[in-house]
Amino acid sequence: MLELNTVKKQKINLNDYPYLEDVRSRSLLADFSVFDLEVLEEILFSSLKTSVKKVSRSLGCTEGDLDPILSKLEGCALLERQGDLLFIDKDKRKYFEFQISRFEEDFKPDMEFLQGLLKQIPIHLLPAWYATPRSSNNIFESIIEKYLLTPQIYQRYLLDLNFADPVLSGILQDLFASSELKLSSSDLISKYNLARADFDRLMLQLELHFVCFVSYQREEDHWHEIVTPFHEWREYMLFLQATDAPAIEQTDTLFTYRNAPFAFIQDMETILTLAQKKSLPLNKIRSLAHQIGLETDTPEELRFAETYLARIIEKLVSIRLADKNDGSLYALESVHEWLSLDLEARAVQLHRSLPSPLSSEGNVREAEKSIKRVLKKGWVYFDDFIRGVMVPLHEGSAVALKKNGKHWKYTIPQYSEEERAFIQTVVFDWLFECGIVATGSIDGKDCFTATPFGRIFFQD
Repeated sequence: MLELNTVKKQKINLNDYPYLEDVRSRSLLADFSVFDLEVLEEILFSSLKTSVKKVSRSLGCTEGDLDPILSKLEGCALLERQGDLLFIDKDKRKYFEFQISRFEEDFKPDMEFLQGLLKQIPIHLLPAWYATPRSSNNIFESIIEKYLLTPQIYQRYLLDLNFADPVLSGILQDLFASSELKLSSSDLISKYNLARADFDRLMLQLELHFVCFVSYQREEDHWHEIVTPFHEWREYMLFLQATDAPAIEQTDTLFTYRNAPFAFIQDMETILTLAQKKSLPLNKIRSLAHQIGLETDTPEELRFAETYLARIIEKLVSIRLADKNDGSLYALESVHEWLSLDLEARAVQLHRSLPSPLSSEGNVREAEKSIKRVLKKGWVYFDDFIRGVMVPLHEGSAVALKKNGKHWKYTIPQYSEEERAFIQTVVFDWLFECGIVATGSIDGKDCFTATPFGRIFFQD
């Protein structure tokens, strides 16, 4: 659940403009029947001067059927009725043309809608409300950059919100705690015991704070009002939910070659201890494998032993704990200091000594952070895990709100087979060697889990 911190004083003040007109109009729309909407649409798409008779004829209803909704629309200053004639206010028509998009079947409260919403506010207020540069050539893009550009920026903004009204904070909490990021307005009104006008005022504030938006879904002959975050954020959060790697429930057939905590580091210690006594011939793989408890009875076990020992020896040489000469491995003087450290200290030291074959340090650090999403999951399949990885491995691949045509979207990185293999190498080789993960397989499918040390190492 999202937690709120009291950090920043908000600058949005509804009293800066005649917001009560907006609230009254919103309350009117919320009370609409399907027929009411049809009447409103007919009026909006008519000329500025039309007649009751013409509207009734177009809709196939009686003039008496129109009286209730026409009275409501006259009350909110959309039209003036003089006998049979209807005179439509041009500015109000523009307002309602924007607002009725909320009733469209494919409506999304997206960035395009948000831009239209902000156009309803006097333009001189926007730089003051959102602290954008007055010299900005595009206020809307400045707002996106300041508040919405990346998930990290937007989440920080949400955490910094400081609503004086606890109901605003409550609605925010309820929405982001809901499984589908969607709530019924009627449920919120009931929970917080709100009058309709009060709810519409609160929702106006939340919309102008980019928290959530009202829209309508048709259910038979009436409209169901719902509250959701802005579309691009909801899509991003639903993606996170859909790609959340599930924990493996049945691990009876889990196979691990090295299952001890800090297995790689302990095997390094064993090899170094042996090499301190006398040089180790590197051509006697079976003997060396048996020294650290590796089986070599089957071709598969022997292949693993050869590969695994080669990694250990390469690591010892690369961090200057040992050296190779004439086909043998020798321990260096620096080994004494290293062996005096405890396992966790060795792990941290090993983590700092990034091997060059694993690409750039920046890419490795980004890739290894990806396991934060599964730190407390237990064992997970790599194939499930990789679906939700969003680390920037090249320029322009960071998750950010980007525009394509009229539409915006939080872009999700797409990985090539080479990049996927790189991430797997980081997790299954690099993080395993540092004691941060344990690795294994179930029925031939690669899996891993964060170790207790790994959970401490990567905890926020």
